[in-house]
Formats: sequence, structure tokens, C-alpha cells
Amino acid sequence: MQLWKPWNLAPPLLILCALAGCAASAAAEPSLAGHWLLDGDRSDSPERASRRALRDVRRIMQPRGNSPRPGGSAAANTRAEEVLAPLSPPTRQVSIELNDVEAIFRIDDRPARRHFTDGRAAVIDSSRPEQSIAAWEDGRLYIEQTFAGGTRIIETWWLEAGHLRADYEARNSLFSEPIRFTLRFRRDGSQP
Repeated sequence: MQLWKPWNLAPPLLILCALAGCAASAAAEPSLAGHWLLDGDRSDSPERASRRALRDVRRIMQPRGNSPRPGGSAAANTRAEEVLAPLSPPTRQVSIELNDVEAIFRIDDRPARRHFTDGRAAVIDSSRPEQSIAAWEDGRLYIEQTFAGGTRIIETWWLEAGHLRADYEARNSLFSEPIRFTLRFRRDGSQP
């Protein structure tokens, strides 16, 4: 008989499962809910942060025996775009709705993203193996998403001096180092 052992889970999933118990404490924390506008002057550039990873993927996907060209081969460019496609942070605004068991994100004009905050994994896209799990800890909402191309994105959403902050980290075995950047938002005063 095989016993379930928590250390058999992938480390990030184990950590988030442990954090899921903190969901109830989130109600006492300042709320991330509301409409927020991107503060471009105080935010990092996701494009700049992604450049090295894009070069890494193109270099790895370059056919052997061919010297790298500035634009790379079409297949290498396509693969690089596929690997980075899941990394689609807000470019203008984000609206967040919270309830006892989920966080609903509406980013720019895209369809809503739902993340369960009670420890359940959510399927992002049923046609591809994409999943997310979310949990609260110390007033911060951690969201981990895994995508079919091997890309894993961890988002940390929290309030900092009355402004919304989102820290992003994207990993893939094709990257020489993770992509990291921070976005900052101000509350949209025109929304109720």
C-alpha cells in the first residue's frame, strides 16, 4: 500500500497547498479588490525583462551547424513566441473581484481569469494542459500557473502604501535565468 507523502508533490505546489490554509485570514487584510490603472512610470518593462529569455530560446532552437543570425530562424522565432505567450501581464488596467473562495481578474480587455484561493487547482484552458493554483499569505495573493510549453508563472499581488503591486516571475527550462519584473498600479478614482 502506497501512502501519500506531501514531499512527493512538486515543491511549488506543496508550498501553495500549505499556504491555502491561510485563505480565511485574507478577509482581515486590506482588499486588493477594485479597478486599478497601470503606473507605467513606476513599473518595470515586461518586454525588457523578457529579452534575455527570448534570446535564450532562439539560441537553443537555432538549427545545429548554422551560425546564429540576428533574427534567427523562423522556427526558433515561433518557438520563442510560444514559450513566452503565457506571459501576458496587464498593459493598462486590472480589475480584481474577491470572494471567500476565488479571485477574479479582468486584465485589459481580455476574458476574466478565475483563481480559486481555497487550495483547489483551476483549469485555465480545457483544450490545453494549463492550470493555476492560488493562495493567500500575509495579505499577499500568490498565483502559480503552469502551461503546456513548460512555462511556469508565479504572480504575487499585494498592497504597498495604498497602491497595488504585482511581482512576476516566469520560468522555463529554455531560459538561462527566470524573467522577473514588477508592475505598480494606482486605484482608478473614476470607478465606484
